[in-house]
Amino acid sequence: MFKRVLAKLGVGSATVNLVLDKDEYTLGDTVEGQILVEGGTVEQRINKIDVDLVLSVRVKEKVFSHTVDSASFHTPFRVAPSEKKVFPFTFSLPNNLLISGNTVWYDFVTRLDIADGVDHSDRDPVRILPPERLNRVLEALGRLGFREKHDSRSFDGYVQEFEFFPTDFMRERIEELEFVASLEEDGIRLLLEVDLRTLFGGEKELKREVFLENSLLEDVTALSDHFRELIGEMAENPGAFSGFRFDHHPHHAFSRYGGAIGGLAAGVLGGLVLSELVEEVAEGAEDLGEVLEDVGDFFDFGGED
Repeated sequence: MFKRVLAKLGVGSATVNLVLDKDEYTLGDTVEGQILVEGGTVEQRINKIDVDLVLSVRVKEKVFSHTVDSASFHTPFRVAPSEKKVFPFTFSLPNNLLISGNTVWYDFVTRLDIADGVDHSDRDPVRILPPERLNRVLEALGRLGFREKHDSRSFDGYVQEFEFFPTDFMRERIEELEFVASLEEDGIRLLLEVDLRTLFGGEKELKREVFLENSLLEDVTALSDHFRELIGEMAENPGAFSGFRFDHHPHHAFSRYGGAIGGLAAGVLGGLVLSELVEEVAEGAEDLGEVLEDVGDFFDFGGED
């Protein structure tokens, strides 16, 4: 009797553990593994098992988390004391997830719904890697000396941004290179952005939309040469690429492409992330107003009483 009371409080109750075949996957992969349920000190009834894929995004100092997809096992069963039960687990990853990075991460959260007891849960981190075609884009830029920044692969509320700094090609002229991507059947569409250094320490933002066909993506050397030509054209003729306009936020328009990386996140977390970014801009404007007010007070000093 005492053991049963403790089990209802979570002491000596059944446990669950998700064991995956591996912890790294690419977009569209099928995750495989096993769900292990082990009985506690008394027999218990299990109502169901839920497995959630949880996306977490860090924006500035805040972390936003949301379940992007779930798998459920709704058939109730009983587990005897110390009994071990094994269930096969498969999970298909969506094709429009964010890629894992320093500001983006994923966990599988498994919850054991115990009748008349405290539920038990298990958390397993997984990494979502770039698909092979996108890896070739990263490799081609790497051959030109572009290295990903620490906070690359951030989410801006619409799509995922990949950010690079130059170490070789045009490092004296380019401050930063950035792109957002849409994975399409015939290739990859990029919105390429280059921050070009100008006189007196300023920067000029250049943009162009490019489409990389699958045949080009198969040859990293040719792809790297193509990027050299594209970026060179932007640097040599900045006026032709500085008037790039969209009706709204440029990434908002780009996110309309079905294969836009981060498209799923835009639906589940976009509003929260955008609110945080807008709030930060508003705070910055308020701080600027206070500074300008202080400047005005300074010039008013010594004026009319």
